[in-house]
Amino acid sequence: MILQRTPDGIFAIKQEDHAALAAFFLEHWSDHNFAHDPEREQIILATREHDNGWVAYDAKPRLDETTRLPVDFMHVTPDETYAVWKRAAAKYLESDPFVALLITHHGYSLHEQEHKRNPAWKAFFTEFAQLRAELRNRLTLTQPDVERAYSYLRMMDWFSLAYCLHYDLGREKPEQYAGYNFRRTGNEFLFRPYPFDAKGLRYELPVYPMRPEGYETERELAAAFKKPQVQEVLLNPLGRTR
Repeated sequence: MILQRTPDGIFAIKQEDHAALAAFFLEHWSDHNFAHDPEREQIILATREHDNGWVAYDAKPRLDETTRLPVDFMHVTPDETYAVWKRAAAKYLESDPFVALLITHHGYSLHEQEHKRNPAWKAFFTEFAQLRAELRNRLTLTQPDVERAYSYLRMMDWFSLAYCLHYDLGREKPEQYAGYNFRRTGNEFLFRPYPFDAKGLRYELPVYPMRPEGYETERELAAAFKKPQVQEVLLNPLGRTR
Protein backbone atom coordinates (compact mmCIF):
# COMPACT_ATOMS: atom_id res chain seq x y z
CA MET A 1 0.00 0.00 0.00
CA ILE A 2 1.15 3.51 -0.87
CA LEU A 3 -0.11 6.56 1.02
CA GLN A 4 -0.22 9.83 -0.90
CA ARG A 5 -0.64 12.88 1.34
CA THR A 6 -2.02 15.95 -0.44
CA PRO A 7 -3.74 19.23 0.54
CA ASP A 8 -7.00 17.54 -0.51
CA GLY A 9 -6.52 14.61 1.85
CA ILE A 10 -4.81 11.25 2.12
CA PHE A 11 -5.18 8.72 -0.69
CA ALA A 12 -4.24 5.05 -0.58
CA ILE A 13 -2.92 3.46 -3.75
CA LYS A 14 -2.62 -0.29 -4.11
CA GLN A 15 0.73 -1.68 -5.22
CA GLU A 16 -0.88 -3.43 -8.19
CA ASP A 17 -2.25 -0.08 -9.42
CA HIS A 18 1.13 1.62 -9.03
CA ALA A 19 2.66 -1.24 -11.05
CA ALA A 20 0.00 -0.87 -13.76
CA LEU A 21 0.91 2.82 -14.06
CA ALA A 22 4.58 1.85 -14.40
CA ALA A 23 3.65 -0.56 -17.21
CA PHE A 24 1.65 2.19 -18.93
CA PHE A 25 4.77 4.37 -18.93
CA LEU A 26 6.78 1.55 -20.47
CA GLU A 27 4.15 0.74 -23.11
CA HIS A 28 4.62 4.29 -24.41
CA TRP A 29 8.39 4.53 -23.87
CA SER A 30 10.14 5.58 -27.06
CA ASP A 31 13.71 6.18 -25.85
CA HIS A 32 16.55 3.66 -26.15
CA ASN A 33 14.89 2.10 -29.21
CA PHE A 34 12.67 0.21 -26.76
CA ALA A 35 9.84 -0.16 -29.29
CA HIS A 36 12.09 -2.64 -31.16
CA ASP A 37 13.53 -4.45 -28.15
CA PRO A 38 13.14 -8.23 -28.74
CA GLU A 39 12.15 -8.70 -25.08
CA ARG A 40 9.82 -5.70 -25.01
CA GLU A 41 6.60 -7.56 -24.21
CA GLN A 42 8.19 -9.63 -21.46
CA ILE A 43 9.77 -6.57 -19.86
CA ILE A 44 6.41 -4.77 -19.92
CA LEU A 45 4.74 -7.83 -18.37
CA ALA A 46 7.40 -8.00 -15.64
CA THR A 47 6.86 -4.30 -14.96
CA ARG A 48 3.08 -4.75 -14.72
CA GLU A 49 3.47 -7.82 -12.51
CA HIS A 50 6.46 -6.83 -10.37
CA ASP A 51 4.25 -6.11 -7.35
CA ASN A 52 1.79 -8.98 -7.83
CA GLY A 53 2.87 -10.41 -4.47
CA TRP A 54 1.22 -7.44 -2.77
CA VAL A 55 -2.26 -8.17 -4.16
CA ALA A 56 -3.28 -10.49 -1.31
CA TYR A 57 -1.72 -8.18 1.29
CA ASP A 58 -3.45 -5.06 -0.02
CA ALA A 59 -6.77 -6.91 -0.28
CA LYS A 60 -6.78 -7.14 3.53
CA PRO A 61 -4.83 -4.07 4.68
CA ARG A 62 -3.42 -4.14 8.17
CA LEU A 63 -4.24 -1.20 10.44
CA ASP A 64 -1.31 0.87 11.70
CA GLU A 65 -1.89 1.24 15.45
CA THR A 66 -0.29 4.70 15.49
CA THR A 67 -1.74 6.41 12.41
CA ARG A 68 -4.97 4.36 12.26
CA LEU A 69 -4.37 4.14 8.52
CA PRO A 70 -3.27 1.12 6.47
CA VAL A 71 0.31 0.01 7.00
CA ASP A 72 2.22 1.22 3.96
CA PHE A 73 4.89 -0.67 2.03
CA MET A 74 7.70 1.03 3.94
CA HIS A 75 6.51 -0.26 7.32
CA VAL A 76 5.75 -3.94 6.75
CA THR A 77 7.71 -6.53 8.71
CA PRO A 78 10.59 -8.58 7.22
CA ASP A 79 8.38 -11.69 7.35
CA GLU A 80 5.61 -9.90 5.45
CA THR A 81 8.09 -8.66 2.85
CA TYR A 82 9.53 -12.17 2.46
CA ALA A 83 6.06 -13.62 1.85
CA VAL A 84 5.18 -10.86 -0.64
CA TRP A 85 8.26 -11.42 -2.79
CA LYS A 86 8.03 -15.22 -2.66
CA ARG A 87 4.51 -14.95 -4.09
CA ALA A 88 5.66 -12.45 -6.71
CA ALA A 89 8.57 -14.59 -7.91
CA ALA A 90 6.61 -17.85 -7.89
CA LYS A 91 3.78 -16.70 -10.18
CA TYR A 92 5.82 -16.87 -13.42
CA LEU A 93 8.44 -19.51 -12.57
CA GLU A 94 6.93 -22.04 -14.98
CA SER A 95 5.03 -19.94 -17.51
CA ASP A 96 7.71 -17.29 -18.13
CA PRO A 97 11.04 -17.75 -16.32
CA PHE A 98 12.42 -14.50 -17.80
CA VAL A 99 9.62 -12.50 -16.19
CA ALA A 100 10.19 -14.42 -12.95
CA LEU A 101 13.89 -13.56 -13.17
CA LEU A 102 13.25 -9.83 -13.53
CA ILE A 103 10.80 -9.85 -10.60
CA THR A 104 13.22 -11.86 -8.45
CA HIS A 105 16.07 -9.50 -9.28
CA HIS A 106 13.84 -6.53 -8.48
CA GLY A 107 12.91 -7.92 -5.07
CA TYR A 108 16.55 -8.60 -4.24
CA SER A 109 17.84 -5.26 -5.52
CA LEU A 110 15.19 -3.17 -3.75
CA HIS A 111 16.25 -4.34 -0.32
CA GLU A 112 19.94 -5.03 -0.82
CA GLN A 113 21.40 -1.69 0.27
CA GLU A 114 19.24 -1.19 3.35
CA HIS A 115 18.87 -4.71 4.71
CA LYS A 116 21.70 -6.91 3.37
CA ARG A 117 23.58 -6.92 6.72
CA ASN A 118 20.46 -7.39 8.85
CA PRO A 119 20.32 -10.98 10.21
CA ALA A 120 16.51 -10.92 10.01
CA TRP A 121 16.82 -10.70 6.21
CA LYS A 122 19.42 -13.46 5.76
CA ALA A 123 16.95 -16.12 4.58
CA PHE A 124 15.43 -13.69 2.08
CA PHE A 125 18.74 -12.79 0.43
CA THR A 126 20.02 -16.37 0.44
CA GLU A 127 16.91 -17.76 -1.23
CA PHE A 128 16.55 -14.96 -3.77
CA ALA A 129 20.21 -14.98 -4.76
CA GLN A 130 19.96 -18.73 -5.36
CA LEU A 131 16.72 -18.42 -7.33
CA ARG A 132 18.11 -15.57 -9.42
CA ALA A 133 21.21 -17.60 -10.29
CA GLU A 134 19.14 -20.68 -11.17
CA LEU A 135 16.85 -18.71 -13.48
CA ARG A 136 19.74 -16.87 -15.11
CA ASN A 137 21.55 -20.15 -15.77
CA ARG A 138 18.40 -21.85 -17.08
CA LEU A 139 17.98 -19.02 -19.57
CA THR A 140 21.73 -18.92 -20.37
CA LEU A 141 21.89 -15.20 -19.58
CA THR A 142 24.73 -13.15 -18.15
CA GLN A 143 24.25 -10.66 -15.33
CA PRO A 144 24.68 -7.72 -17.78
CA ASP A 145 21.85 -9.25 -19.85
CA VAL A 146 19.63 -9.20 -16.77
CA GLU A 147 20.65 -5.67 -15.79
CA ARG A 148 19.94 -4.34 -19.27
CA ALA A 149 16.38 -5.65 -19.29
CA TYR A 150 15.82 -4.82 -15.63
CA SER A 151 16.87 -1.20 -16.14
CA TYR A 152 13.50 -0.49 -17.77
CA LEU A 153 11.51 -2.03 -14.92
CA ARG A 154 13.61 -0.11 -12.38
CA MET A 155 13.08 3.22 -14.15
CA MET A 156 9.33 2.82 -14.55
CA ASP A 157 8.96 1.66 -10.95
CA TRP A 158 10.87 4.73 -9.79
CA PHE A 159 8.83 7.17 -11.88
CA SER A 160 5.49 5.62 -10.92
CA LEU A 161 6.34 5.39 -7.23
CA ALA A 162 7.58 8.99 -7.16
CA TYR A 163 4.32 10.14 -8.74
CA CYS A 164 2.15 8.07 -6.41
CA LEU A 165 3.98 9.16 -3.25
CA HIS A 166 4.54 12.88 -3.79
CA TYR A 167 1.85 15.26 -4.97
CA ASP A 168 4.45 18.08 -4.88
CA LEU A 169 7.21 16.13 -6.62
CA GLY A 170 9.88 18.50 -7.91
CA ARG A 171 8.05 21.61 -6.74
CA GLU A 172 11.21 23.56 -5.87
CA LYS A 173 13.30 22.16 -8.73
CA PRO A 174 12.79 19.20 -11.04
CA GLU A 175 13.78 15.78 -9.75
CA GLN A 176 16.48 13.91 -11.65
CA TYR A 177 16.77 10.21 -12.33
CA ALA A 178 18.39 8.14 -15.10
CA GLY A 179 19.15 11.22 -17.17
CA TYR A 180 15.63 12.69 -16.97
CA ASN A 181 14.29 15.79 -15.23
CA PHE A 182 10.71 15.46 -14.04
CA ARG A 183 8.14 17.07 -11.80
CA ARG A 184 4.50 16.72 -10.90
CA THR A 185 2.21 19.75 -11.23
CA GLY A 186 -1.26 18.82 -10.05
CA ASN A 187 -1.95 15.59 -11.87
CA GLU A 188 0.36 16.48 -14.75
CA PHE A 189 3.63 14.51 -14.91
CA LEU A 190 6.27 16.45 -16.84
CA PHE A 191 9.54 15.11 -18.31
CA ARG A 192 12.67 16.55 -19.97
CA PRO A 193 13.82 15.10 -22.29
CA TYR A 194 10.41 13.72 -23.15
CA PRO A 195 10.69 9.91 -23.51
CA PHE A 196 7.17 8.89 -24.52
CA ASP A 197 5.67 8.25 -27.94
CA ALA A 198 3.04 11.02 -27.75
CA LYS A 199 2.26 14.16 -25.79
CA GLY A 200 -0.82 14.48 -23.64
CA LEU A 201 -1.05 10.79 -22.77
CA ARG A 202 -3.73 10.16 -20.15
CA TYR A 203 -4.05 7.42 -17.55
CA GLU A 204 -6.71 6.79 -14.90
CA LEU A 205 -5.11 5.82 -11.59
CA PRO A 206 -7.42 4.23 -8.98
CA VAL A 207 -7.04 5.89 -5.56
CA TYR A 208 -8.88 5.40 -2.27
CA PRO A 209 -9.64 8.44 -0.07
CA MET A 210 -8.74 7.86 3.57
CA ARG A 211 -10.31 9.50 6.60
CA PRO A 212 -7.70 11.90 8.06
CA GLU A 213 -8.48 10.70 11.58
CA GLY A 214 -8.05 7.09 10.52
CA TYR A 215 -10.09 4.03 11.39
CA GLU A 216 -10.95 2.22 14.59
CA THR A 217 -11.00 -1.31 13.17
CA GLU A 218 -9.67 -3.21 10.18
CA ARG A 219 -13.27 -3.88 9.19
CA GLU A 220 -13.87 -0.12 8.92
CA LEU A 221 -10.63 0.22 6.99
CA ALA A 222 -11.60 -2.54 4.56
CA ALA A 223 -14.87 -0.75 3.82
CA ALA A 224 -12.89 2.28 2.58
CA PHE A 225 -11.56 0.12 -0.27
CA LYS A 226 -14.92 -0.90 -1.70
CA LYS A 227 -14.80 1.55 -4.61
CA PRO A 228 -11.91 3.74 -5.80
CA GLN A 229 -11.92 7.25 -7.12
CA VAL A 230 -9.98 8.00 -10.30
CA GLN A 231 -6.98 10.31 -10.38
CA GLU A 232 -6.05 11.31 -13.91
CA VAL A 233 -2.37 11.25 -14.83
CA LEU A 234 -1.38 13.45 -17.76
CA LEU A 235 2.05 13.09 -19.42
CA ASN A 236 3.65 16.12 -21.09
CA PRO A 237 7.07 17.66 -21.76
CA LEU A 238 8.74 19.69 -19.03
CA GLY A 239 9.62 23.19 -20.23
CA ARG A 240 12.80 25.01 -19.29
CA THR A 241 12.65 27.76 -16.67
CA ARG A 242 14.87 30.81 -16.80
